[in-house]
Amino acid sequence: MKPLFEAVHLDDKSIRVLHYQCQAFQDEHSWHYHPEYELSYIVRGEGTRFLGDSVDVYHAGDLVFLGPDIPHCWTSNAGHREGPCEMIVVQFRAECLGEGFLQIPEAQSLRSLLTNARRGIHYTGRGVEVIRRLMERLIDADGLYRIAVFIELLHGLSEEKNGEPLMDETHMIDDDSFQEDRMSRVINHVISNLSSDIRQTEVADLLGMTPQGFSRFFKATTGRTFVSFVNMMRITEACRLLASTRDDILTISLQCGYSNLSNFNRRFSALKGTTPSQYRRQRLSTEEFYSEIHS
Repeated sequence: MKPLFEAVHLDDKSIRVLHYQCQAFQDEHSWHYHPEYELSYIVRGEGTRFLGDSVDVYHAGDLVFLGPDIPHCWTSNAGHREGPCEMIVVQFRAECLGEGFLQIPEAQSLRSLLTNARRGIHYTGRGVEVIRRLMERLIDADGLYRIAVFIELLHGLSEEKNGEPLMDETHMIDDDSFQEDRMSRVINHVISNLSSDIRQTEVADLLGMTPQGFSRFFKATTGRTFVSFVNMMRITEACRLLASTRDDILTISLQCGYSNLSNFNRRFSALKGTTPSQYRRQRLSTEEFYSEIHS
């Protein structure tokens, strides 16, 4: 298994830009973290995004900016049939523009952006297209032009108003929790058993841990309890099914491990602030929007 700490090699550049395709994003990276800031844009693909204590559905056009040392991974849906998944990633350290740059008066909005990124930021709206084009320009940019495009990209992010934090509060990592690839095994187990009864004791045993030790490990790693994580995973899968299928809501609730429809509706509303049927209508409108801007 891959180590959870990712060493980002900047080589002879101050900014790392990756543009890659793969069959599934989880084949490239498991649950991992690194000290660099990261801006990620999904060109093609859909699935589940894990970022600190946040779990949500992603699709093409998804733009996320995260701060240093936030554990994260993107998993691709097994049913994705539109060819390889594709992502553009920009990674950098705060001091990449030079020591003292962030202290100049003109960098005030950038300082705020980097502070907010420690909670993870998810961007929506037409401004995402502007950021995407700048990221594409950065792929082949070199020399001073590369720095100029990068500053324009940071300016665009700092001015973008349609950005929402992904985590309720700043996520702190317990480094001892990342000595093994345990979190990836937990995620894979939960994904594979969403429709079944998932017991914390069984997952602890899977990792060779006591229930009490697993509880401490999981809270330190994700910032939430295992039960709340499973509920979030189930509702996230429900969101995907509501948006990508025409299955009735009862069928979806059963597929996601909820045998009681009223309990499913209550859990869904608590996490998403809307009912399953309302979410489906809203998501259909969103898909029409993204189809328009990518056409």
